[in-house]
Amino acid sequence: LITLSFLTIFGFETNKFNNLLEDKVILSEPNVKINLNKIKIKIDIKNLSLFITTKNPELIYYDNKIKIDKINAYIDAKSLLFGNPKIKKVFLASKNTDIKEIQDIIKLVKPSTFKKFILNDIEKGIINLSLDLFFDDNSLSNFEINGYAKNFSANIQKVQLKNASFVFSSIKKLSEINELRGLINGIQINSGDIKIDSSKFLKVKGNL
Repeated sequence: LITLSFLTIFGFETNKFNNLLEDKVILSEPNVKINLNKIKIKIDIKNLSLFITTKNPELIYYDNKIKIDKINAYIDAKSLLFGNPKIKKVFLASKNTDIKEIQDIIKLVKPSTFKKFILNDIEKGIINLSLDLFFDDNSLSNFEINGYAKNFSANIQKVQLKNASFVFSSIKKLSEINELRGLINGIQINSGDIKIDSSKFLKVKGNL
């Protein structure tokens, strides 16, 4: 019980999983370089799972440093027992990041409607996000993005958004914006939602 409590609250420091975690992050994006600080093994009581965690890792995409607060990697318990640990999920939490820094990174990715939207339609803002990477047999199978934005301004098709705040989520090419507050075409909105589908063409619909 004492050991369980210690691993839940403090964790056990180790460097045995550094290479494993680095490989998983690089697997999701080969152009990323990552330098890890101290790694701790901890127990997630709520989900009854074992995970490794590190604070303030250095993450670089080409020459652009990405502000990361922490990385958690959830380990398949059965694989650990057999001496071949496999990571089933990686969670990355960012720090507050200016949209201009994100645009500098987006410029380097492959062309897409999402890239065009980020570079051409968004004017300013502060973003804080978390990224979940899901793995199946050591291959990236899915991802999910969640977060919030503040002091956000953009022109989305014929909609002008100024000084807005909202929470957002994105799974593959489907995105949602909720709890939207700000000026939309000059009108103050205190509660709204927007759905964005970028699977083929950029489609936007919402309720204000």
